Amino acid sequence: MTLFQNGLFGCLKKLTIIILIVAIAIPLRYGSTSPSYLAVRLIHSMFSLKNSLIPDKTRPTLSADYRAFEDLIRMKPLTKIDTSVDPLVIIKELRLTMGQTNISPKPAECQIRKEIFKYNAHTTDGYWVSNQLKSSSKNSDKILIYIHGGGFMTGDINTYSGFECYLSHIFNINVLHVEYRLVPEHPYPAAVDDTIALYHALLDRNISPSRMMIMGDSAGGGLALQTMQVLITRELPVPHGVILLSPWADISSSGESYTRNRPIDPILFDHNSTWVAAQILGPKQIHLSHKDPLISPLYGSFKGFPPMYVNVGTAEITEDDSREIVKRAKQANVDVTLEVAVHLMHVYPIFYLYYPEARNTIDNINEWMKTKFD
Repeated sequence: MTLFQNGLFGCLKKLTIIILIVAIAIPLRYGSTSPSYLAVRLIHSMFSLKNSLIPDKTRPTLSADYRAFEDLIRMKPLTKIDTSVDPLVIIKELRLTMGQTNISPKPAECQIRKEIFKYNAHTTDGYWVSNQLKSSSKNSDKILIYIHGGGFMTGDINTYSGFECYLSHIFNINVLHVEYRLVPEHPYPAAVDDTIALYHALLDRNISPSRMMIMGDSAGGGLALQTMQVLITRELPVPHGVILLSPWADISSSGESYTRNRPIDPILFDHNSTWVAAQILGPKQIHLSHKDPLISPLYGSFKGFPPMYVNVGTAEITEDDSREIVKRAKQANVDVTLEVAVHLMHVYPIFYLYYPEARNTIDNINEWMKTKFD
């Protein structure tokens, strides 16, 4: 073998070793072998490096990692709604493109178990999510009922399992994902009926409301409020607390932030409130006012609510929904905590894997929960 061949063989051997090390190290670093997820993480890392070298003088408080995630979001914006197309066609496309499995995959150690909850003649699908700390029993007997977002049109256990597994681990709690029915196949009040039936089923098992909290993001936050208002109207015992992430509680979208923040909202900048409201209501209830408390819980009563934690960013169109919820809750003498994240996007805590701002907020909620459960 010639000197050149020996050198070439040596280079190929070293390159092979480097490739093997990288192939092992990257999945270990990010806890996944999914090629699409690893590609997202690598792109995010490159954007983070770029942003660490180029400061944002107008938003100096933001981490380079958060700004990198904004870059990712803007690379692939949500499907633009063409109101001339059959709504079901558009929504099915949204369901395909809005999955978070490539953003926040489920950890291998997290356990998920499906259960069908029955109350009278009503059934609701739910999923128990468990990723609790083995060394601690604190909060392990508690239940966090999670109501996902997605404009009432999208979202399911597959898209939310990664985030819910993280909540189960950080909060050391059993998470119960509510797989409520979606619009337009099941217009209002199907989703509310589902959450109420599931809660009834838990009460029928003699599970104390003092062991339960309800948490929801975006439309799921609005649905959590609707659920609470129905429970109180029916004089049923309420959960121990309510946690809301960027709640969408006003389908009339009448707050000033729907105009003020639209240019800086990287997720909902193209939100078409009239079209979305029509899908929520369906053809039989299109006559209802968008400010009717039955469908926009912002305009309902907050009297009798348990302690609330409300989180919102100032770079989202639904900012004023949260501020008005807090205002009205305080007027009803509710114990409410508001966390406002300057310059952050809609439901930013969901993307906990990517930037410290999300993890910090989840830690804040965890501390709040501890004080309320103690």
